[in-house]
Amino acid sequence: MPVRMLGRVSGTRAGVALLAACIVVAAGRPAAAAEAPLPVRKVVLYKHGMGYLERRGKVTGDATVSFSFRADQMKDLLTSFYAVDLGGGTITSVRYDTAEPLARRLQEILIKVPESAALSQFLPQLKGARILARASGDLFAGRVLGLEPFTESADGKVVRQGHRLVILTDSGAVRSADLTSIGELTLLDEGLRADVVRLLDLALEGRRADAKRLAVTATGKGERELRVGYLVEMPVWKCSYRLILDPEDKGKALLQGWAQAENTSGEDWENIAVSFVAGNPLSFSMDMYTPLFVPRPQVPVPGLQNLAVNWGAAPAPETASEPQALRQRAERDAERKMARPMAPAPSLAAGFAAQSMDAALAAPPAEPQLATLLEASGGPAALGAKVGELFSYESRDPVSIPRGQAALVPIVSKRISGSRVLVYQASFSPRPVNAWVLANDTELTFEAGAVTFFEGSTSLGEGILGHTLPPGGQEVVPYAVDASVDVTPRIASRQEPYSRGKIVDGMLQLTRVEVLANTWTIANRGKEKATLWLHQPANPFYKLAKPEKPLKEVGGNYRFEIALAPGETKEFVVEERREVGEVVYLANEDETRLRFFAAGTYLGEKTRRFLAEVGDLMAAKAAQQRLINEGQEQMRRLAEEEGRLRQNIETVRSNQPKEMELRAKWMTALAAAEDRLADVRGRVDDSGAKVRAIDEQVAAQIRGYQGE
Repeated sequence: MPVRMLGRVSGTRAGVALLAACIVVAAGRPAAAAEAPLPVRKVVLYKHGMGYLERRGKVTGDATVSFSFRADQMKDLLTSFYAVDLGGGTITSVRYDTAEPLARRLQEILIKVPESAALSQFLPQLKGARILARASGDLFAGRVLGLEPFTESADGKVVRQGHRLVILTDSGAVRSADLTSIGELTLLDEGLRADVVRLLDLALEGRRADAKRLAVTATGKGERELRVGYLVEMPVWKCSYRLILDPEDKGKALLQGWAQAENTSGEDWENIAVSFVAGNPLSFSMDMYTPLFVPRPQVPVPGLQNLAVNWGAAPAPETASEPQALRQRAERDAERKMARPMAPAPSLAAGFAAQSMDAALAAPPAEPQLATLLEASGGPAALGAKVGELFSYESRDPVSIPRGQAALVPIVSKRISGSRVLVYQASFSPRPVNAWVLANDTELTFEAGAVTFFEGSTSLGEGILGHTLPPGGQEVVPYAVDASVDVTPRIASRQEPYSRGKIVDGMLQLTRVEVLANTWTIANRGKEKATLWLHQPANPFYKLAKPEKPLKEVGGNYRFEIALAPGETKEFVVEERREVGEVVYLANEDETRLRFFAAGTYLGEKTRRFLAEVGDLMAAKAAQQRLINEGQEQMRRLAEEEGRLRQNIETVRSNQPKEMELRAKWMTALAAAEDRLADVRGRVDDSGAKVRAIDEQVAAQIRGYQGE
């Protein structure tokens, strides 16, 4: 296909013209027909970070429908995408742009088009290629030999530089032409022209790397409806409630719930059906979009060297477990349950008509309650329905949300039952709080969310429904700190006397009870009676003893209900008990401890007699031990006396009569001390033998004891 270039252009401008020519060539190729993208008709929002989009539209005959997605959406898209031809046609293929890196895809094309000086650097790559060129009005065909630079000078100065295209013409002549004089250039090689077009396509695609195309081809006859659906990452939907308490009936309230939907899809949602699913389906991210290239070992050419391959070292194949089949419910709901719309409140005009004119003039009618006005303004715009194991709110009427915007959709408007209580839980608030016990006596599932409380037109506070509340469930929702009731805790512990005991293998095993007492002083300084739900953490090592059982055990806490009269102060005692074991080694105990245990009524008669006998033996052993101690003390003093006498004797060495008399005296005293020391040592040894005999007797009795 010829490319016409008007006038004289530089090399760069000629390169741009050449690239434009390639693009024109590509556009002239036959391409598959494409329909406009199917519009979004349904959106399902979840709590696990995913959203389901469903598109519907008409197609005729054999058709290809294209979509555009962000690259980061392709992973989730490929694991969930489906397409259905609702008119009896067949989905023949689903094609999409690969995520193969651009550099890798360009490896198959040897020709490169540089960013600058495109023509002068591109033409040398065409060496040998056949072209048709028109230069200065002269048309000639041939094969490219190369590109030759030239420089023109005048008066020793360079006045012009450029390139000449050198061509071997079909007649055998070699011709050259200034690039600026070439007005037309055609690539005669179809394969080369296709490579250039492919190169430019990839270059353009690389500049829009975040946009990935997906095309669905359907074959059939006539006009039909096509439906596609898929999951992509989307913001979780959020829920908020308005709870309007009834000032006359303390056990009733109106609950209105609103779902928040955010459109981050990049396109407008016009008249779509939107659903909000309560619950958390499992989800994961698996990259099925990025091509996986497995590295392979490089093997030498056979015959050139020995292939010492150790196949035994190859890793064993990994066996993928088959997906477990989902269990089907034995019974499923035949029809989706519909949330019953609330009946509109009577209008003010009807109320006035029922009264006499005189009464109407005498006293103006009271303004309807806020709950009545909200009910009369319209019911929920969504229907509640069970979907498998989940619960969904589905919009009654189509919803429109422009791109980049969000919308609040009313999903709940129900009269519910409950009760007002005071709640004290130290981990939540240091003071009691006002709370509403929300009982879900409807057929709907309430998703977790913020709750704003009203009575009349006055806001009482804000709370949080922290968990998904199924039908029949109940949750306590605090909304304000109470100023009329004070709660003061006091904690004490004590140990009760031993309650039982027994002897096993020479050990006295005793059991006693440890009591942990929490005394709560509760003062109601208000002028109205109150009901307090007191929460005390349940100690896992103790058992509740007083009161016998709580109102309920929830979240690791005992919940006790305490009624308070106006101005009343009371003490509420909670006792927890546990058994504590103690082990006494009888052979190591003294007489006093053994007689103490022998006197305990928590032991059997046989055990007490045995302990008394062992106590007598221990008393005898203690007496002998005292003799041993006394003898050892005497032996210590005698040894000191002998040491003094020997020292004195050593100091006297002369033969004078006076000194000889002293030496004799000291020698006599030393001999007497030796006699006394020998006597004491004998008594100590005798007592030691008795102690050992008693120990053996005690050990024998302990070994031979048979418990009760």
